[in-house]
Amino acid sequence: MDSSPNYNNYTLDELLDVQNHIDSEQYPERAKEIKLAISNKASDPATKAEMERQQELDKYSTFGPRFWASIIDGIVISVLSAILAYLGTQAGGGIQATLGYIDTMQFAVYSIALHTLYGQTLGKMALDVKVVDHLSEKGISFKQAFLRDCVPVVMLILLLIASLFLPVNQVGETPDWLIYAMMVFGISYFLWHLLEIITMLFNDKNRAMHDFIAGTVVIRT
Repeated sequence: MDSSPNYNNYTLDELLDVQNHIDSEQYPERAKEIKLAISNKASDPATKAEMERQQELDKYSTFGPRFWASIIDGIVISVLSAILAYLGTQAGGGIQATLGYIDTMQFAVYSIALHTLYGQTLGKMALDVKVVDHLSEKGISFKQAFLRDCVPVVMLILLLIASLFLPVNQVGETPDWLIYAMMVFGISYFLWHLLEIITMLFNDKNRAMHDFIAGTVVIRT
């Protein structure tokens, strides 16, 4: 005997799943029951509040997409670095050194420029996530884009300054203070990224430390 289940006992997710899989032509009456049950569930204040809460969680659940976006951005930057290195090799001399400095700073320029213009790098565009203002959730300003990357930018500037003290082709004569300074720089850069990940994992909106500094948040588009 074909008896219809009591759909009032189903959750909204279960009802939606049944609706997606039922053959409405073979079971038209049952399809109508499911549609009515979904309508009743959706109009229930408790269910509506739960749906809004889940939508909010999904909107800010960006850790995975941001991770893969960073991989894509890394590939883009690597390609640009390879091009600059090739051009520097062909040019030689002062042009090669200048291109080397540009290569060092290119990620900061890439990130700040694209976040200012679009709220997204190429990686974020591919993964459908976007940086917006934390309060208004509208596009961010140049100042906010810069503040998001201010720590890496400062570290890169310090790296450029330190590189001016490196003797060309005389690695063995590098002063001890410079070696220690470079070690501190490397450790600091690692700790900063670790802090970014920790802060991103332990707040409701997955905001990293740079988001708190700049007043931004990353959302799914």
